[in-house]
Amino acid sequence: MNRSEFIKTCSVLGLGALFPSMITSCSSEEDFFPQFENNFSGKVLIIGAGAAGITAGYVLSQYGVDFEIVEASPVYGGRVKEAAGFADFPIDLGAEWVHTDGSILATLVNDPAVDASIDLVNYSPETLSIWKNGKLRKRNFYTNFYGELKFKNTTWFSFFEDYMVPSIRNRIVLNSPIASINYSGAEVVATGTNGQEYRGDRVICTVPLAILKRNSINFTPALPDSFTNALDEVYMPDGIKVFMEFSERFYPELLADGSVFELLEGDKLYYDAAFGKDSDRNIFALFAVGEKATEYASIDTDENLIQYILNKLDQIFDGKASQTYIKHVTQNWTKEPYIGGSYTHGDFDVIDSLKARFSDRLYFAGETFAPDATATAHGAARSAFVAVEEILRKG
Repeated sequence: MNRSEFIKTCSVLGLGALFPSMITSCSSEEDFFPQFENNFSGKVLIIGAGAAGITAGYVLSQYGVDFEIVEASPVYGGRVKEAAGFADFPIDLGAEWVHTDGSILATLVNDPAVDASIDLVNYSPETLSIWKNGKLRKRNFYTNFYGELKFKNTTWFSFFEDYMVPSIRNRIVLNSPIASINYSGAEVVATGTNGQEYRGDRVICTVPLAILKRNSINFTPALPDSFTNALDEVYMPDGIKVFMEFSERFYPELLADGSVFELLEGDKLYYDAAFGKDSDRNIFALFAVGEKATEYASIDTDENLIQYILNKLDQIFDGKASQTYIKHVTQNWTKEPYIGGSYTHGDFDVIDSLKARFSDRLYFAGETFAPDATATAHGAARSAFVAVEEILRKG
């Protein structure tokens, strides 16, 4: 795993890259409030209302361009999702960490008249333990290399909900899965599974990688071999998050089940979800992705899942998990029908092949297509800026 792959692998649903020297801000002064040349006077269809789709609509609205967002599920947000009533602070069921400088939030809002200053937590846990070979070992010295940001009193979902959605809400159509996209003519036609047609002059497809790889959407003309071959080299494995409340704090701020190297790769992690929050609640979370997530995602019921996790924690903490357990909330991203997993993994050297333009009518955006920071919420949003800028410039 090279440096680029390492940073991208440790990402959006849970643990980010652990070494702050490896985390570079994707925003600089010239990135703030970009102004695009606008030569476009048509309508843009946006397929998917996750971070990329919402951002695309928001930026188009800033330029007065007509657009429509078509979302398959009953809610918008995609892999940014919030559980608002579980604790005395909102829970990020999806994207949670800010994997770059906090100034990215103002960059995404893209409006100097709007105050986008949001309280962020310097996420630098002090206690880390490793559970391996039946023994719990403290490895606190590893936390000297740990540093990232998290929202203090809000979430990634609320960021989009508060700053972008109000200006585009009436342009979002929910419960409308798309079965086909025909971009062969002067007008793009997206047809829903119910036969409903949506028309525009350009289309930005922001559906998750897993949905593209399933061929859930039929494209006319067919996507070129260069694109489909690149799709074969990347994948979106299982992903799951579980938040548990306990009546007492018996756990460290970070717990790796296996080894610190598994922690560094971001495959499986237990963490104190209340770290840095204005809360005295004891909220311990499990994040798992890939094969480590499959272990949990394949369990048939939520009741069996939480019992399985509590049994594991009881082994580590001498039965304290079951003794102090109060409640939990689960987000199994693998079982979400229009998501299908976690985030992009694989051969990141082929990502450029996915970004290569092969049509002036069809554009792609989302965390897979991020200009940098693949597999992050802000990367997904930035990919929308790239797509919109090209549409406006080319006209």
